[in-house]
Amino acid sequence: MTPIEISDLTISQMIGSRAEELNTASFSLADWGVFLETVRRGGVGPLLFWRYSKSGMLSQFPEHIQDALRKIYADTWMQNQKILAELEVISRLYKESGIPVVLLKGICYVLMIYPDVGLRPMGDLDLLVPGEKLVEAVQIAKTLGYTERIPDASPGLAALLNHEVCLQKEGEQSITLEIHHSLVADRSFVFSVAVDWFWRQTEIMASVNQTRFGGLYMLTPTAQILYAASHAMLQHGGRSAPLRWYYDLDQLIRFYHESIDWNLLFSQAKVFEWGSALAAALEQTCLYFETPIPKDVRIALSELTDRHQPLVALLWKRTSSHTLVEYQKLIKLTGYARFRLVLALIAPSPEYMYWRYRQARAWSLPLYYFLRWWGIFLDLLFTGVLLIRGKKGNDQAGGS
Repeated sequence: MTPIEISDLTISQMIGSRAEELNTASFSLADWGVFLETVRRGGVGPLLFWRYSKSGMLSQFPEHIQDALRKIYADTWMQNQKILAELEVISRLYKESGIPVVLLKGICYVLMIYPDVGLRPMGDLDLLVPGEKLVEAVQIAKTLGYTERIPDASPGLAALLNHEVCLQKEGEQSITLEIHHSLVADRSFVFSVAVDWFWRQTEIMASVNQTRFGGLYMLTPTAQILYAASHAMLQHGGRSAPLRWYYDLDQLIRFYHESIDWNLLFSQAKVFEWGSALAAALEQTCLYFETPIPKDVRIALSELTDRHQPLVALLWKRTSSHTLVEYQKLIKLTGYARFRLVLALIAPSPEYMYWRYRQARAWSLPLYYFLRWWGIFLDLLFTGVLLIRGKKGNDQAGGS
């Protein structure tokens, strides 16, 4: 039997309107293993469980796959309920302190566009607060048991590179809280923009229970699309964006189709020089889910270009070594930030080393630095071999 290629595209068809086109009866045991791995990686297990349960087609899956999807949905539902309970407490304290809060990404989607709280896995709770309120917002979170998630690899590096403060609350199920003061990238990135426009593009979350969640805001649908697309393509790179992020974009467009200002979206994308990121994200979303974007908009999207187009294309490429992963991080940064990151990679702070290598003690710390440098050297060597082989393969292809 010819192996079936199970990819994100295959899974997107199963989530969308083309589920009936796929003959899952021909899946082998190995195919089902790849299927489950792809579903987990894409963060769409709850969606598949819900889609096939509602349609009565769940029984066509093997029993162990049904059980796995059911558990993914249940785990997501329980974790999301816990995050919502945390949001209830945090939002009340922020409101009492006069700190406006804009919900971002997963938490906003769960409350606004998904029909069930268990359908959209959330890696963390993302909030946007004004920059002048950031220190106060972090201090309030710390009174609730949140602590710094990762120590600074180099003094001041996090403040230089991060556009959020990442905190974590330990427990039976830990919760990660990211308090943003800017979006997509801060000043050290080549594609950074001021956050002012996004603050002007906010609105009250009218359909959310304001008794439970008081004074919460969200970005307008137009701003949400621009943010989601650029977050996926520029901040993370399209190749590493999980399938659920493209489904988020699809659902944003379907849910808010009457509210989207396409002219404003395009004009602001040009101002930010995020047009190539927007075009790439929406093109991939349409490929996956046949998103109903108007024909004239699709044409206009294909014409969007800016100086970051080569970067968007490069970040789409799959990386095969840690060195190439770090290279993709470096090319997104300005000169001084690149220097600081390279320095932190080579000689991180002792506090970071103790966190990274849990077994390290004061007497053994030099050994762990040596092991780190040796690992970097081996990965550089491996990367060089990969690049040489790739160049030879391209030369041979060109010669033929």
